[in-house]
Amino acid sequence: MRSGVFRTYPGHRSTRLYDATTRAWFKRAKRDPTKTVISNAYMDSAGVGKIITISQAVFEGLPVISQEECVRKSEYGPWPGGCECKGDNECISRRCYMSGAAKFANDLHPRCATERVEAVTSLDMLYNDFYHQTVQIMESTDDGKKDYKKRGCGRAYKCPDNNWGCQTRCYLFDNEGYILTDDDFVSANDLDEKKYKEVSLGKKEGEIMKELVYKYGLFVRKEYVDFQGTCTITPYTPKVTLSGIPMIPEEQDDYYKFKGPIPAFSNSYGCIQDVVHYEADNSKLKETGMLTGNISGPCMSGFYYVTALPKTNLFVLVIENWKRNSSDKIFNFNCKITQSLVTSGAFRIINGTCSAREDESNSRPQLCPLLKNESLVNVTCDYNASNKLAPRWWELSWCLFYLLLMSAPGLGFRSSTRGLVSNTT
Repeated sequence: MRSGVFRTYPGHRSTRLYDATTRAWFKRAKRDPTKTVISNAYMDSAGVGKIITISQAVFEGLPVISQEECVRKSEYGPWPGGCECKGDNECISRRCYMSGAAKFANDLHPRCATERVEAVTSLDMLYNDFYHQTVQIMESTDDGKKDYKKRGCGRAYKCPDNNWGCQTRCYLFDNEGYILTDDDFVSANDLDEKKYKEVSLGKKEGEIMKELVYKYGLFVRKEYVDFQGTCTITPYTPKVTLSGIPMIPEEQDDYYKFKGPIPAFSNSYGCIQDVVHYEADNSKLKETGMLTGNISGPCMSGFYYVTALPKTNLFVLVIENWKRNSSDKIFNFNCKITQSLVTSGAFRIINGTCSAREDESNSRPQLCPLLKNESLVNVTCDYNASNKLAPRWWELSWCLFYLLLMSAPGLGFRSSTRGLVSNTT
């Protein structure tokens, strides 16, 4: 990891710009080395299609250390790498396992892993294969009822009120609230990454995500301002084909060699964005390791179960009697608002931040033109004052009276409004 060496099997030449240390699966495994990390679905850099990556940190080799020395360092733990342990909580690295090294061949005790991570190993898997195998594992087991298979993931059945329209929905989502398994991801076009990459649970099941955030505290909202964000001029549209995009190193070499001048137009530009994301707090799970709830909101209704998968970054969500709630309007605004409250993403700040708000005081000198006849009209001189846009009633009365006097032909006044000044900006 520190040397930057990247090895693959089967061996192949990587593209020029590929850097494994910048990939999401690498960063997550490095950030949480004691767990097996499963990534979201994303487009493979080589153009294979939708894939997921299973990654695991590789620790430095265990040192040969006696138990007496471990006790001298810490009598009750947690202990450093190489010490005997019975569970992850007894280790500084939070990782207790049986070593397969030759020097520990006759050792029957698990030992603590070292704190130093040397590398990250990973396995790529086609998303459709991962999805179907996961759904098969999550299939209902026989509970003595004849219709147990009818209530499996994705199956429709009668609701408790004996009407059709209910089904069981199953999700895998990670510790940042992004969904891994969903029917829509399978049917989504591989080139349309926004349909399956980093799709928030709040976007699909807003009511449940709302309870996990604000009722149980399983997810903690994190927010920061990105002053180096990227926005686009035209709306997002998925790619139609990969034709013209270099996929193999040789094609990329030719692309840089013969690409010609850089076009003048660029669809992306720098902007300030408000970035919102969520982080899971596993300590909020109850003693049973499961959260349950009954939902009846503007989007859906049903009874749900949430639990964590041990030693991974994943959670399981099962919703029984899931039913979509219909709205009497063409567009369900309440559902859209509920989903947007707990959705991750980067949102453009159009009018700047609060710290960039202009001061109400005006430093420029307030110079008003002189009135032609100040004895007739007394107009207050105000500039750039938002709280004084509406003129007072007596000022309007004087203005109207002055106009009548100036425009009345029988009184011998010249028809002129030059010199009349109002207090509106």
